[in-house]
Amino acid sequence: MRRNSAVSGEGQRLRLTFAGMALITLCGVALAGCNDKPADNPAPPTTAGGPTTSGPGTPPAGSPKTVAIISPAKTSEFHQQLPMGAAEEAKKLGWNEIIDQAPGAEDNYTAQVALVKTVLQRKPDAVSVCGINPDALNNIVKLCNDAKVPVYVHNQISPIKEGQVVAYIGYDEREGGKLCGEKAAELLKAKNGDYKGTVTILDGEPSDHTNERAGGFRDALKQYPNIKIVDEQNGKWNREPGSKITQTWLQKYKDLDLVFGCSDAMVQGAAEAAAKASHPLITIGIDGNKTSLEDIKAGGKLTATLAVQPKLIGVKIIDTMKDAFDGKTPPQVVKTDMVIVTKDNVDQYLGK
Repeated sequence: MRRNSAVSGEGQRLRLTFAGMALITLCGVALAGCNDKPADNPAPPTTAGGPTTSGPGTPPAGSPKTVAIISPAKTSEFHQQLPMGAAEEAKKLGWNEIIDQAPGAEDNYTAQVALVKTVLQRKPDAVSVCGINPDALNNIVKLCNDAKVPVYVHNQISPIKEGQVVAYIGYDEREGGKLCGEKAAELLKAKNGDYKGTVTILDGEPSDHTNERAGGFRDALKQYPNIKIVDEQNGKWNREPGSKITQTWLQKYKDLDLVFGCSDAMVQGAAEAAAKASHPLITIGIDGNKTSLEDIKAGGKLTATLAVQPKLIGVKIIDTMKDAFDGKTPPQVVKTDMVIVTKDNVDQYLGK
């Protein structure tokens, strides 16, 4: 009898075990069914930078940001290097790849405005723009304001007349022009034995950039009555016009001592024209691009430049945007560093 009872008890335990296993299996099936999603409601996709946004608005705090850098054109090294600096900083923060856009030429105002309209359709979290001219910049800021996309202005610290801009990021262009004018006076004294000489100016396209840079240069030379500015023309920010205009100047002004350009590219063209004419010419530009620093290092190609370190401006744009995204209020004007570079200090900046 005891043996039968033992067998009976063992059988009960086995039946309970099988029943428990069946129950666990059924619950597992039920849970799996609860986790299944209908075919028309898939899980949100992910990217290498994290989950995509669930709607058209700004991503949640802490999520990867998508920002746009809008340049006047890519014909200048400055506007090639600045977005590179921005992209490198954005990558460090884990943001998405920046939208780096520019029209084909720096005098194509309508193309820059149209380009921004297209970029805004991609719903970036912020836009930073270097405007071609005041009207184009005002239109771009208005477009961003209407789209409720925070807009920044870079390579300019003078405020625009209309619209809301989060911050202006760049160097003091008028002060930079003054520094170039003071350096021009020093170089003319070294060449001519006194503060005297004949000077011309290569402007960029009509804009606040040209007004500030050329204006600062002229302001600095006002204290030197024997330094004469004899001509000033629009070099369109590019090397070829700068070269052609300078060729004409060298024929017209036989004693031309110095050409100042509102950008490196234009004054590099001026230096080329002087070399072809075997005319000793002092040349001073603004940007501090790599090739201009190399020209200064080589000697005889370019005399001086105002190095404004465009890659560092790009970094500053991203850092300023991050502060705003983090709930901080950035200053209205974020100034970046600048320095006159000649053969005496070029090695300090050539590798940067």
